[in-house]
Amino acid sequence: MVGQMVKKNQPIISVDKLKLFRPKATHTILEIDQLNLKASTITVILGPNGAGKTLFLHLLQGLILPTEGKITFDNEISIKPTYSGISMVMQKPQFLRRSVENNIKFILKLSDKCSYKNLLDVLERFGLSKKRGLLANELSGGEKQRLALALAISKDPKILLLDEPTASADPQTTFMIENILAEESSLGRKLILVTHDISQAKRLGQDIIFIYKGRIIEQQAAKLFFKQPEKKETKQFLSGEITL
Repeated sequence: MVGQMVKKNQPIISVDKLKLFRPKATHTILEIDQLNLKASTITVILGPNGAGKTLFLHLLQGLILPTEGKITFDNEISIKPTYSGISMVMQKPQFLRRSVENNIKFILKLSDKCSYKNLLDVLERFGLSKKRGLLANELSGGEKQRLALALAISKDPKILLLDEPTASADPQTTFMIENILAEESSLGRKLILVTHDISQAKRLGQDIIFIYKGRIIEQQAAKLFFKQPEKKETKQFLSGEITL
C-alpha cells in the first residue's frame, strides 16, 4: 500500500527557477521557470530526442543537481542528493549479479517486507515466476523492464519515475506494464513517465508536458493537449514536423 500520500489536488513536486548548465558553458541545457505536479496522477513527458526529458528525471531523482533553482517535494526543499520517496526505472536497468528472486528479496528486505508470500506475489504480478532462478542479466529486454519495475515498486515510493519503460518490450509485456502502472496510479502513487510512444501517452497520461530544446513548451490535461494544443511547437510535434 502506498503510505501517507499527498492529497490528490496538492502539488507533490514543485520546481522553481531551475537551470542546468553544461560544465564550463554559459548556456542552459535545461531551464524550467515554474512547474507544479499534482499527486496521484500520471504525468507523461513528451519531446524529441535531446530535448531534456531524461535530464529532468535525473534532476528529480537527484542523480544530478541543478546549477540554479530548487526542487521541492511535499513542500520541503530537496537539499540532499536524493529524495527517499522516489524510485526510478531507467531505460537500461542495472541489477545485482544475483538471480531474479534474490534481486527482489534484497529490495523487500530493505523495505522490511521480506516474506515468502510477498516474494511470490511480486513474482506473480510481474510475470517472473518461471524466471525466478535465472540471473537477472540473462533476462530478455522486456523481462528486464518488468524486473526493474518490480524492484522500483517494491520500494513503495511516493513518486515513480519511468524512462521509456516499454522501449524494449513486446506488445504483451507493454500491455502488462501499462496495466500495472494504471493500477499503481489508482492506489495513489505519483507516476512521471517519459515516452516516445504517442499512443501510450494517450492511454496512460492524465497531464502532458512537452519539452523542446530544454524548455517546457506546454503543460496541459491530456485531452486538451492532444485535441487543442496551444503552442506552435506542440502542434508541429504532434503532426510529425518535429521528429523524435
